Amino acid sequence: MKKRLIFILSAIFSVFILLFALTGCSNNVGNTDVSKSNFVAGTTPYETLEEFVLTYPDRTSTQSYGLDKAKEAAQWIAGKFAEFGYETSYNINSENEGLDIFTYQNNVTNKLETAYNVVFKKESSSNKKVVIGAHYDNIYDISYNGVKFYTDGTYNNGVGIATLIETARVLKDKDLPFDLEFVAFGAEEFGWLGSDRYLNNQTDKENIILMINFDRNAIGDYVYMYSSEAKTEHNKFFYDVVNENNLCIAELPSYRSPSLNGVPSNSYVSNELNWADSDKFLAEGINIINFSSMNFLPSGVVESDGKQNIAYTRDDNLTYVESRLGGRDSAKAVIDKQINSAISSIVYAFEKENFVDVMSASKANNGMDTFANSTIISLITYGIIALLIIILLVLYFTLGVKTKSHDVYINTPYGRINKTTGKLENAMPQDKSVGGNIGSVFGEDFDPKNKENIDGEIGKNKDKTNDIFGDF
Repeated sequence: MKKRLIFILSAIFSVFILLFALTGCSNNVGNTDVSKSNFVAGTTPYETLEEFVLTYPDRTSTQSYGLDKAKEAAQWIAGKFAEFGYETSYNINSENEGLDIFTYQNNVTNKLETAYNVVFKKESSSNKKVVIGAHYDNIYDISYNGVKFYTDGTYNNGVGIATLIETARVLKDKDLPFDLEFVAFGAEEFGWLGSDRYLNNQTDKENIILMINFDRNAIGDYVYMYSSEAKTEHNKFFYDVVNENNLCIAELPSYRSPSLNGVPSNSYVSNELNWADSDKFLAEGINIINFSSMNFLPSGVVESDGKQNIAYTRDDNLTYVESRLGGRDSAKAVIDKQINSAISSIVYAFEKENFVDVMSASKANNGMDTFANSTIISLITYGIIALLIIILLVLYFTLGVKTKSHDVYINTPYGRINKTTGKLENAMPQDKSVGGNIGSVFGEDFDPKNKENIDGEIGKNKDKTNDIFGDF
């Protein structure tokens, strides 16, 4: 009984460990002391975020619900890149300068809608290219269960656009040994359509050595950098830069809260950080770094531990975010810290002499792209779980048989006595007409022919076996 109990407890513990391994574990939260961080100078993240979301709260990539608000936001972003001196190939010298205009079938409005990517670049003498992007659209004017969100999308993805613009501001005067292209993606909320459009326009995708993406990369508990489920050289490169400069970026847990839902890259284990424009690039085998701010717990992913998530709710607005973070000044300190950590890691990485070499040599899925398939991973995962269940069942029944109680016998010249029941069994054949050997030796009370005594049917103490041999 004790062995069974130990086995059952061990099995329960094993299942718990398995679930824990699949859902998350503790991680290094990185530096939390801003005074120790080596941030780049000259950025205004919070002010840029504030101006953007308050001026353009509605950036939904639709026209069916009213005016073309996404276009106005795209033009504002384009104006920032032009102000910094970046160039564009789209609609030069027009009100739509820098805007790549495209149409798509919207799966919510069920209509053909117009959307805009904002694309600006800085060229070099190299054919290598780094793409830095973030989506600017939100779901302000979309109805869900009959209720419109009317949210300015501060978290999703105002902070991403603020980071994109401030990164462009810092890099504008730097000489880099590769081409640099900034992209503000439209129609991300309807299926990564802006990033899909951008990639379809590229004729030299093999020259893109890295795609950097900002999506919900501030306001949560921690900022993470994600490349893929494989351990990649470019991811390690960036984390080394983070540690060298004491930037406030946490190391992504070894086990990230997994989901078997499909994403474009068919990553080994689809997790929350795959759900971004960067995953379209990963699907093409392009190296990515995706910055995102949240908190991985053993039970799942949240934005902030102990608080309700705000993405895709009516609380995703600047007023609520400021209140949640302790007022405007406190919110500014948190958001500036997180955004500047991302910007600084990029700038310092770009300044490394071996940046191009490492990015060129690194592989998006560490050379294991064959296995980056959601169907294969699902089958492998369920197969492992099924195998564990079978092993546990085999162990259970094996131990169950071994621990089952057995009757114990004592052999005598006249038969065997069952120690468990105290009965004489398999008695030697005797002549029933006369007293048997048992009766001759032990007395008539033990004679097999006296059936009523042996079976104990008459009288309480007719069977004297136990009286002589004790309780076996």
